[in-house]
Amino acid sequence: MDLQALSQMLSSGFQPQVEVHAVDPSIYLIYCKIGEQLKPLLRRDGSILKYRSRSAATRDLREAGLKTAEFVHRSAFEEMIGVAENAQPTEHRERIKLTTTS
Repeated sequence: MDLQALSQMLSSGFQPQVEVHAVDPSIYLIYCKIGEQLKPLLRRDGSILKYRSRSAATRDLREAGLKTAEFVHRSAFEEMIGVAENAQPTEHRERIKLTTTS
């Protein structure tokens, strides 16, 4: 799914769960959760849509008509320190409001 398809979904009343993932300090990816599957938003050419900042990603989501998104930043703690194989992933999740109040 690309940004235009997401916008069309939103305008028809469907509100998918959307997550903005911080992959590293300068790469942000947008995922849509449909059912139990988390799928990345794509460019028109089929490649994964990437942003260089959280604000650029959220700006495009706002313009597409999305009202809220989940910001996800996974910590590399497990990779650096090592934890049990079945341990919970260390990540920060934050619900972000994309609409402005006037």
